[in-house]
Amino acid sequence: MDKAKTGALIAATRKEKNMTQKELAAALHVSDRAISKWERGAGFPDISLLEPLADALGLGVLDLLRGERGTEPEPELTVRQALALLARQAKERTRRRWSQVLASIALLCLVGVFLPALIYSMGFSWRPVNLDVPVKVYVDGIETGKSVVHIEGECQVLLERTYKGTFSIACVEATCREDVTAHISWNVLGDGGESIQYMESGTFPDIGVERMLYITESMESFGLRLEDGTIIATDEAYVPLLMSGYYYSIRPSFSNQF
Repeated sequence: MDKAKTGALIAATRKEKNMTQKELAAALHVSDRAISKWERGAGFPDISLLEPLADALGLGVLDLLRGERGTEPEPELTVRQALALLARQAKERTRRRWSQVLASIALLCLVGVFLPALIYSMGFSWRPVNLDVPVKVYVDGIETGKSVVHIEGECQVLLERTYKGTFSIACVEATCREDVTAHISWNVLGDGGESIQYMESGTFPDIGVERMLYITESMESFGLRLEDGTIIATDEAYVPLLMSGYYYSIRPSFSNQF
């Protein structure tokens, strides 16, 4: 995301509509300091505010993500469905953050007392994952077929969540080779974001899968893009985001926009 471009677009469109920062802030139920911060490029609106902000300014959601008005109509309904899906993911991550905070406090209080049982019950360990997830294949945003992704490995849920093991996409032969393993990390951007890298014999081969992806922590919902532009996704809502060329990172929200 280019925060400066998006901020300039928000400021210019607000002035075109003869709105003050306070008026826009009141419509979004945030402080005028938040509006000022966005317009200066010092921050970006929370994902939950993108739809009401776009409506207030008469823009498309993808216009805000791109930082410029689009020249072609956007699939607005699908984009808004995608934002709803990502908002649910952000809430899920926020709940997990709070669970980790409470768990850390409990560990400090109970260290040395039933510690092994506590660690296991709170999920602070490697856990096995074995899933076969049906997906759809999209070319130029159009569904062209179906496939399945086999996920078999282990997830580390201590501190930062990671996964290592098989993530084989049936329609992408290079991901299905026996000695190829996938490494998925959450929160790689510092404020949210997921990445996938494939390894083969200790090296990073050219598998043809772009590094950034969207994936929930349950690993049952995800979307990724191949280097040729083909999209593999469990839900059509991921398609416009992956086609936009921008990656919208998800960060845990502990407070409103101030």
